[in-house]
Amino acid sequence: MIRSATSRIFSSSRRSMSTVAVVGSAGGIGQPLAMLMKLNPLVSDLRLYDVVPLNKGVAADVSHIATPAKCTGYVGDDEILEGLSGCDMVIVPAGVPRKPGMTRDDLFNGDWSLFILHLEPETQYVLRLVNI
Repeated sequence: MIRSATSRIFSSSRRSMSTVAVVGSAGGIGQPLAMLMKLNPLVSDLRLYDVVPLNKGVAADVSHIATPAKCTGYVGDDEILEGLSGCDMVIVPAGVPRKPGMTRDDLFNGDWSLFILHLEPETQYVLRLVNI
């Protein structure tokens, strides 16, 4: 029983590669998250999206990490659909900065309302959506 459980954990079979998007990749959480996703061997296509124009530079920097995953940057409302279409997972660390007196609930509710307004229509066919 133990042998079969450990053999599944340490299986050498190849898992399928994934297309992952990070929305808010130019921010303080999004940049290191994008780097970690680029290093993940299960990611074959990494798409970085943000409203900030310097996101193309973030994508260029992340693409220099020596892994087989392809990394592409997307900026603005015109490119959001292209960046999110066909993704297996979308990770959303984007949001408004925390202001003095705000609780975490206030921050989450504000960020979630931004998500509903801007991203929900584009993510209707995404398999997994993670809001950080």
